[in-house]
Amino acid sequence: MTTSQNPVTSRVFIDFIPAELRENKTWEVIYYCRNPFTDELERKRHRVKPLNSKTERRKLARRMILDINKKLEKGWNPWITEGNSKSFTRITEAIIIFLKKYGEQLKKEDLRPDTYRTYKSFANILSIYLAENDHVDTFVGRMDEAFVVDYLDYIYYDRDTSSRTRNNHLSFIVTLCEFLIKRKYMAINPAISIPKMPETAKKRMYIPPEARMAIFRFFQRSNPSFLVLCLTCYYCLIRRTELTKLKVGDVYLRNGIIYVETGISKNRRSKPVTIPKKLLPYLKRHLKDAADHHYLFGKVNFLPGPEKLRPNRITDHWGYMRNALKLKKEYQWYSLKDSGITDLLKAGVPTIDVKNQARHHSITQTEAYIPKEILVAEKTIQNLDLDFI
Repeated sequence: MTTSQNPVTSRVFIDFIPAELRENKTWEVIYYCRNPFTDELERKRHRVKPLNSKTERRKLARRMILDINKKLEKGWNPWITEGNSKSFTRITEAIIIFLKKYGEQLKKEDLRPDTYRTYKSFANILSIYLAENDHVDTFVGRMDEAFVVDYLDYIYYDRDTSSRTRNNHLSFIVTLCEFLIKRKYMAINPAISIPKMPETAKKRMYIPPEARMAIFRFFQRSNPSFLVLCLTCYYCLIRRTELTKLKVGDVYLRNGIIYVETGISKNRRSKPVTIPKKLLPYLKRHLKDAADHHYLFGKVNFLPGPEKLRPNRITDHWGYMRNALKLKKEYQWYSLKDSGITDLLKAGVPTIDVKNQARHHSITQTEAYIPKEILVAEKTIQNLDLDFI
């Protein structure tokens, strides 16, 4: 910076565009200021009231402009007012405040211990989600409907839970937001209009081979690294968030395994998963010259790199492909893993081996993927010579 530059002036054109008068049908003082909710320069405008004299009206506008620009130069931000300043509290801090207040109710015996334990458990999972998805510094004001829907997708798909569990987390978010509304941290409840899921068995949308071939060709041309990510999900049954945490050093090509560490795994257990032979050549090319400490799928174009990939980018990129190929919207990113499990079972791989590859907590969870068309009668029962009379 030269000595002639004013530090305020150099900051002005980053954080705001100074106010000016626009003499249209309605006279307005217009200026732009960075909205910390969106991190974009957004327009603000103030009407200049009509006066009998245009000269006097311009004088009033100049005073308004001078006052606004002085405040802007001193760091004032119109998006942060006395009425909404609490919305710039971090969600992580709001969770602590929520638990503290309900903890006080517990001490006064105004809240059942089981209810507090439930709130604490849900709050802990929400905190894990915030950490895993780079939302530790996200403000309460950015906790909109899209944010809540993505969190519920994380609960239902990434954590592979039931619709009932997903609905319970939705109820918790509604409760948390109502708490924050009463204390002026937010104005509206972003979760209140999100419908609950029917509490039935999770519907598995299988991606047929012809659709998979179209997906394969699309990413082979447009983004080979993302193709490797998709193949790793399909063949190794690794979840979205887990894929963003894996390091190059977790892949043992010579042994034919990817080792999913405790800190990466959804169920907090370290386990190896097998790399099928068809995936090996893709992984070898993907890992060429990559450092062990780099992320297997990094932030830059899904290539190995030092910066962590955000899970949302995976589903966003998948959605772009699905729209481009005009595929069914039911073919979600999570359908890749479901299809991989189903195909293993169709190929006759023992259920226990599929369970271990998917790192399910029980055989029952794996059996939910068994297609009806491959079920066969139990021969012993079928051939019994039993008579009704």
